[in-house]
Amino acid sequence: MYIKASVGTGGINITNDVKFIQELLTHLAMQDMRLDTLTADGICGAKTKSAIATFQKNIVKLKTPDGRIDPNGRSEKTLIVSANNIDKSLTEKTAKKYGLAKSGTHEHHSGLKQIVYRANARRVLSDYSTNVVKLAMSYAGIFKCDISSTLRTFDDQTRIMYNNCSSYPNATSVSTLRAARGWGYAEAGRAVEAVYFAKKAEGETACKAAMKEKISSLYRAGKKVSLHCVSESDYKLRNVLDIPYSSVQTGKRQSFERALMGMAKHIQNSRYTKPAQGDIYIDKLIIEDKCWHLEIPQTGKTIATSVETTKKTDKTANTIQPKKAVTLESTLNEIVDYFQRFL
Repeated sequence: MYIKASVGTGGINITNDVKFIQELLTHLAMQDMRLDTLTADGICGAKTKSAIATFQKNIVKLKTPDGRIDPNGRSEKTLIVSANNIDKSLTEKTAKKYGLAKSGTHEHHSGLKQIVYRANARRVLSDYSTNVVKLAMSYAGIFKCDISSTLRTFDDQTRIMYNNCSSYPNATSVSTLRAARGWGYAEAGRAVEAVYFAKKAEGETACKAAMKEKISSLYRAGKKVSLHCVSESDYKLRNVLDIPYSSVQTGKRQSFERALMGMAKHIQNSRYTKPAQGDIYIDKLIIEDKCWHLEIPQTGKTIATSVETTKKTDKTANTIQPKKAVTLESTLNEIVDYFQRFL
């Protein structure tokens, strides 16, 4: 973004970087009595470190503030957006004053966020889940991402598992499939895959019918093959969705993944060091071979204003385009105050 190196506790603390952060924090403090005013002297002492931690606690909403602002990190992005909410040219003017410039590779986007439902994804996400995704998009500076899967019927689950199994023609068993793929289902899923290997010689139609019956019988016995494949009432309590890597701009994927990680309670298959923990919106994040799998609990979550959307349909996708900013009560209340221009 703007600073060249980290500022705060354990930071590099280049003089002009420190002055830039000190001045922007002071502008925010004039609008918010919870924050501390500073003198832009370029010295990162105890007062500056404390002011950064206070900002992280109250505005960035980090549960464990570390008192440091990193280049292109969540705290710097939030600080810039907050400053620009006071005056849209404030950040640019302050940066110019201290000889800093926006990094072209870390350009921040502040526009409407677009979520595209792919052909086989049912449009059943709650407003809350939609805005959790948008919040991650805002932190990563991206405008668009796709949803490839949400609530699945038995037919959907059968199609997905059949296509997945058949895409590994050299696999001859559940164990060799897992080895080739690099991941595997739990016990119920493995039972369905075993049906695939037992029935695939009978042709696609017969094999799919047998797999569907297995999925159905397991569900009746209280065993879920996938958390996508549940009743509508269960799904309303816990939204499960997949966001394909291919739908996010290549240069932004790491930022988006780290944003999701910072919002998640449990993470499976981490590729990066977990960032500072913010408010928890995602119960479980699984980093799969082709997508991010999110499990977002809904119990007790309240949204004051629904997302107003327009629908655009073509042969492959349905697009949601928000018309206005969204306000969330409780969990997202203060964050939206600073992100409402582009949520």
